[in-house]
Amino acid sequence: MNKRRFLSAMVLSALVTPSAWLSAQSSGQDMLYYSKVDEEQARQDARNSANEDEANAVLFSSSKIDWSRGTFTSNVSMDIVKAGIPMPSGKNAAVNKIKMELPVLIKDPLLSVYVDDTRTLSDMVLDGSLTLEELTRIIDNAKETPAYFKNGGDRLLTEHTIRLEDIGSLFVKHKSPYTQQKPIARIASRPYTGIVIDARGKLPVHGEFVESLVDPCLFPKVYDENMTLVYERNMVDPKIASKQGINSYFTDIHDKDFSNRVGDDPLWITASQVFGVYRCDPVISSEDYLRIATVPENLKLLQEGKIVILLGKEQIAHRVSAPEKNASYYMELTKLKYVFEDIVPNTIISDGPGGMRIIVEDLNFVADSAELMPNDKERVGIIAAQIRDVVAKGNYTIKVEGHTADVNKPAGQMQLSVDRANSIVDILTSIGVDKSIITSRGYGGTRPAADNSTPEGRAANRRVEITIMPTDSYTQRR
Repeated sequence: MNKRRFLSAMVLSALVTPSAWLSAQSSGQDMLYYSKVDEEQARQDARNSANEDEANAVLFSSSKIDWSRGTFTSNVSMDIVKAGIPMPSGKNAAVNKIKMELPVLIKDPLLSVYVDDTRTLSDMVLDGSLTLEELTRIIDNAKETPAYFKNGGDRLLTEHTIRLEDIGSLFVKHKSPYTQQKPIARIASRPYTGIVIDARGKLPVHGEFVESLVDPCLFPKVYDENMTLVYERNMVDPKIASKQGINSYFTDIHDKDFSNRVGDDPLWITASQVFGVYRCDPVISSEDYLRIATVPENLKLLQEGKIVILLGKEQIAHRVSAPEKNASYYMELTKLKYVFEDIVPNTIISDGPGGMRIIVEDLNFVADSAELMPNDKERVGIIAAQIRDVVAKGNYTIKVEGHTADVNKPAGQMQLSVDRANSIVDILTSIGVDKSIITSRGYGGTRPAADNSTPEGRAANRRVEITIMPTDSYTQRR
């Protein structure tokens, strides 16, 4: 029996006898795929993703982000002894080695940065809006301190700093800003020198019965309570947006750069809610929106990007880590690839920045409901059984995301995508997956994977994406 047929048989039996797969492993039959070649490949995959075992690692990197300074900083060190580089003659070679490996060391933490309320840099790479080559150029051209020795000369250290505005400039595509039309309603107001939105602390999430802190992103939007779009990137002069971003984030109003952005007489607004999948978009009152929109000078503040959003310290500056993808992780990923390619149709699995990314396409539900049709219930059951076995052998969390085709019913599509994501969660928990490690979200038709104008495109957009994410994070190692 070849490797894939063996796996197929074991998967199907595992649906009847949940312990079958693990029993096969303990009996030694698992060596059909846990071969020496697979093990070596898994170790190589771990090294390639900067997840080398600490005992064997030569390069180390830890990253942090500071939205008030607009910086993504990585502290990189090399163990000179392990690297076998003679000093001091080999210092230039060591520095060149660090520079060459920087994109791999920094990539995964950097890809977790929020671009807007629904997308990370990783999402932008996946949908083709950003290439890894473009990101590598940003990394290569960033500021780097001269390398210096520490710990008696055993470690060579350097600090690498990327300007968030340099990344944001890649997504500024408009040629000229557009201006909000004056609203019919009016309110007493006057010209101000800038706009400050205080979004500190937990706020009610618009349209949901929960509260959340507001997180920073490269391009936040501002809405009023009627969901009128008050501010977004295309309202800003593109030269300003590319050079300094569309807003600044602060927690301390006494920061010297605060008045540089909004002047000495800003309009102060307190956010009443937050919106967005990633909770990045402040929602303000209709009255505050009118204080901006009824005065031409204040509309010009939007064009000039004279906006500050106040957030808590924990949101402004923090460490940024990436999931630990060790050799065991890649062995499990390989197993799932074999299984899904052989017996589960319309299912794609890949290694995403956040973890194992499973896309279940062309899901068929009972019309306008979250109930799966029988054939798809069986397909999802097979997938769920494999996910259960993976998380039983390691520290993982699971993210389930629902998507619909876009049929011009945004509110209904959003709720339907939430309900359908929850139906997948129900299947996972029904076969023994701990509900506490699962989160779910719905995107409606806002993130199409294909063209909605064709039946094939709509089928691809009716999908669920499941990410199996390692919970352990750590310094990147190479």
